[in-house]
Amino acid sequence: MNSIKYLQELAKGKSILYVEDNDALRKNVTKLLKKFFSFVDTAANGKIALDKIKQHHYPIIITDIKMPLIDGLTLTKHVKHTYPETKTIIMSAYDDKETLLQSIELGIFRFIKKPVNVNEFSDVLIKALLEIKQEQNTKLFYMHLKSVFNYQSSMVTMIHGDKIILANELFLDFFDCEAIDQCKEKFFSLSEVFLEHNGFLYNHDNQDAIETLKLNQDKIYHVKIQNKEKKMQHFLLKYHEIPEKSDHGVLSFDDVTELNLLKLFDTKQSNNDENIANTQAIFDLLEIIQRNSAKIDLHNYYKGLSITNNAIITEVKRDESITLKTTYIQQKAVQQEKKSLIVSNALPYPIACTEIDTISFEKQTIKMKTLKFVQTSPITRSTIRVVPGEKQTVSLFLGENKFYGEIQIEDISINAVKLRLNALPPGLEKDTEVRLDIVLELDKKPLIINTLATMFRKSENKHSFSVVFLFKELKKSNLIKYITKRQMELIREIKGMQNG
Repeated sequence: MNSIKYLQELAKGKSILYVEDNDALRKNVTKLLKKFFSFVDTAANGKIALDKIKQHHYPIIITDIKMPLIDGLTLTKHVKHTYPETKTIIMSAYDDKETLLQSIELGIFRFIKKPVNVNEFSDVLIKALLEIKQEQNTKLFYMHLKSVFNYQSSMVTMIHGDKIILANELFLDFFDCEAIDQCKEKFFSLSEVFLEHNGFLYNHDNQDAIETLKLNQDKIYHVKIQNKEKKMQHFLLKYHEIPEKSDHGVLSFDDVTELNLLKLFDTKQSNNDENIANTQAIFDLLEIIQRNSAKIDLHNYYKGLSITNNAIITEVKRDESITLKTTYIQQKAVQQEKKSLIVSNALPYPIACTEIDTISFEKQTIKMKTLKFVQTSPITRSTIRVVPGEKQTVSLFLGENKFYGEIQIEDISINAVKLRLNALPPGLEKDTEVRLDIVLELDKKPLIINTLATMFRKSENKHSFSVVFLFKELKKSNLIKYITKRQMELIREIKGMQNG
């Protein structure tokens, strides 16, 4: 854009004061300024200028130095004391070192030497107006931020390092502080108010709470804090880093005390505790996670291969379903397993989703139903399990009797095998010893596993039974090799899906 037109655009609606004791020069420069500024005021000396400044605030003042009654440097000193945001431009024929140093110390915006170069003059005015505009925008932003800050429904505080530097009214009232300075005196570090509770965030030997928050900004944490009335309250806490402000961040506290979730984190509760089946608590937590745009992990097994990816909750329909956005690979794993597991440090336990409603590969979403907390889950597996390839045969012997029903390997590890049987052999109970003859294919050669095993667990399906057998005295080297090779096959298989 042409600099003259740009200056006209920036100066529109703005006022300026020009102070000059030379009548001819004042007249010529004023004529030039009126081409750009909506309001141009003049003064023949510093005293007249001071009187005008008391009546009107000028965002830009241009002044000469050598003037009768009050000189330009004295005028500048007064302006900077009264209106520090005003841009003062000194225009003088004198540019000795002492004058320049005094001008710099007073914080002038620019020094222009007479006679004035019009291009240089217009460039200085453009820079002054741009800086004024930026400062006004910043001021408006922080005024709006302060308004938003104070009218949040949650407690919000800004920290530098681990020290509180700003807090909204809800936060101040919670800790019975009249002003932020009182909070600063009360807490050496914000994290000292986080009280110990199982599964919650607090300082201990292996964890600095604030550092943990900063390293995991996409996660939500539970904290327990005592209010001014000495009552314990439960919050969900999230940290938001402030861009371009080193080690500054905003903490938001969601009060979830009324949801009575603390008991869900009590490890003394029984596995059969009714709290584990608390569907309302599940949806309460999922709604909070969604509101904070926090990431969760979806966990699946693709033929035994562990598949875990981030997901974002896009919709929560209370007591009915949730919709998540995740990766294509995770969608394929969910599609194959027909269920999934939600894992997050904001949850007391993983959530098992046992009914997949719809999978949209176009939108990268999955809609899930039938949610429940689970205290034991596949993510705690100590050994790798894989689903074998199609080339497999299994024979099962109970004593001297061979089982002639249908058998298929569901998965196998170095310690156990899960078999699907169309019927249960008579007398097969927990710890019953059997002999298994298993033939798999390894490097295009048969891998024969002949071993004693004990029945560990059984479950009934719609048309079959799943039975886990623990191996006894098995030489594991070839089986380890098989499982490793099978894992590589499955990785290539699922990568092939990703590549279409």
